[in-house]
Amino acid sequence: MALSFFGAGSSHAKYFDIRLDEDYIVFRGGEQEAASAHLSGKLILCLSEPLSMKHIRLHLTGISRVCWLVPSSSAGGGRKSWRERVFYEKTWKFRDPGKSKTEILPAGNYEYPFDVILEGSMPESVEGLHDTYVTYRFKAEIGRKYAKDIIVRRPLRIIRTLEASALELSHVMSVENVWPNKIEYSISTPTKAIIFGTAVQVDFKLIPLLKGLTIGNITTQLVESHDLTLNPEDPHAIRNTYKNTRTIFTDEHHLDPENGLEIIDESAEGYQFTRCLDLPKTLTRCLQDTDTRGIKVRHKLKFRVQLLNPDGHISELRATLPVSIFISPNLPIDDDNNLVDQTPRSAQRAIETIAQQAPPLYGDHQFDQLYSEVDLSGYRTPGPASGRETPFGSMSRNLSSENLPSMNALTTSDISASALHSRLSNLHATGHNHPSPPELDDPRRLGLPTDYFGRASGSHSPVTPGLSRRPSDEAVDHDHTPSGAATPFRPQFTEVETLSRVPSYSTAVRTTVRPCDSELPDYQAVVSSHSAIPTPQQAHVRTGVRGPGARSSLIDVLHRPGLSHLRSTSHADDEERSLRLTQARAQV
Repeated sequence: MALSFFGAGSSHAKYFDIRLDEDYIVFRGGEQEAASAHLSGKLILCLSEPLSMKHIRLHLTGISRVCWLVPSSSAGGGRKSWRERVFYEKTWKFRDPGKSKTEILPAGNYEYPFDVILEGSMPESVEGLHDTYVTYRFKAEIGRKYAKDIIVRRPLRIIRTLEASALELSHVMSVENVWPNKIEYSISTPTKAIIFGTAVQVDFKLIPLLKGLTIGNITTQLVESHDLTLNPEDPHAIRNTYKNTRTIFTDEHHLDPENGLEIIDESAEGYQFTRCLDLPKTLTRCLQDTDTRGIKVRHKLKFRVQLLNPDGHISELRATLPVSIFISPNLPIDDDNNLVDQTPRSAQRAIETIAQQAPPLYGDHQFDQLYSEVDLSGYRTPGPASGRETPFGSMSRNLSSENLPSMNALTTSDISASALHSRLSNLHATGHNHPSPPELDDPRRLGLPTDYFGRASGSHSPVTPGLSRRPSDEAVDHDHTPSGAATPFRPQFTEVETLSRVPSYSTAVRTTVRPCDSELPDYQAVVSSHSAIPTPQQAHVRTGVRGPGARSSLIDVLHRPGLSHLRSTSHADDEERSLRLTQARAQV
């Protein structure tokens, strides 16, 4: 191994390069809405001999430059205005022995990974103009003490493309009007946004309104405008501006006056045709639409249609349509600002990819079948079977019975005190899981009016279709639970769900609800006429505080066949029990 006079080590590396995990960074949306992006890569170093170095560093720099030349009438040329700014810097230090110190790297292969989060508000790359640009550059260097530094550079391209939901991808741009006694015209493009490197589609519809009027040359131009500003971020500096335009392409089309006429809209005779105009494949001839760092680029289509009048003079129809050109990640651009793949097939694939991501046009789907008309049998939907109007229609509509006469009965029938007592007894009996007598299960045997749900008004234990509840824990065989006996709904939830059920809108509209003809008796009236209240079998007065699982009621009325021997035959005992019941009610 040859030794250097200043120390051991060779003067160059065998391989030194910057490798990125992604060739370019893509921001979707404008600077105010785009999400951040992750940039990562590796710095590769291969040494066949030991290398003496001071440090190994990697720099990423973002530079913007705005420049223009104002031509002058004198022979000396014009006046040049320019301004350059470094708006982003990032440095990675992989090896750094220290100030004025060196380190010898043995022969071998080295990899130094790096990564950084780039904010979505960062400017996109603008390249293609001569002295005006926004660029990002990587610079990796191996510092040497007694030899020339080893440096490699690599450009980084940041692309700002459109979101899949951007309106520019679905809006049809058109200009249409009527020139009285001349022509009726309509010129349109399918979308406002156009992918860089593809083609512009223009649809023409021209209907002459003057007999003998013929259409001459039709010219279409794509014009690019540049608005350059110095010091756009400094509000105190003088903002010098410069505007310039250039023509990207010019298309001329001639109509066949004899064979080009056709019937349009089944009412008029005119010309209807489409022109597909190819865009340049390099950024030096056509830029993307942008507005960043004092560089604003816009595009528009200009049309000129010659009208040959019967008297011999020539009229001209002029129209303009704005369009937007953006760079697609599906059409990569090389370091020389040219499309890597310039075949028509690659452009078609990029257009199809964008069309699949964009929202559908209303005109293409206005006759689609509505969701409410789709047969949901065979589909797996979350929760119970959904209705057409609500996602849980079975919880509100299917559980209710269309019992219209019962609603009228609620307003026309007089509810007696005995009926109220029976309902209260049934409430507490079912609330404590005690079986009730058979006569209490059928409200029609008691002469009680049935409510909307087909049960006694005020009943606490309805029969709920679609939600099964076991009657009591004692009547269930846990080893052989029948189908539908156990449900995931708790009793409290089922009771609340039952009480909160409402009739459907159609049922409520068809129901005639009238106010009550008679008022219910108040509490004092019921207490004074205690003879009308059936004597309960047994009443227990509880005054203590109950546990957390107990109900808020203080009176438990028990009806069990086995308690019939507790009934007293003495009239005095009956009066005593009535008095105790009255006192208990007073404490409620």
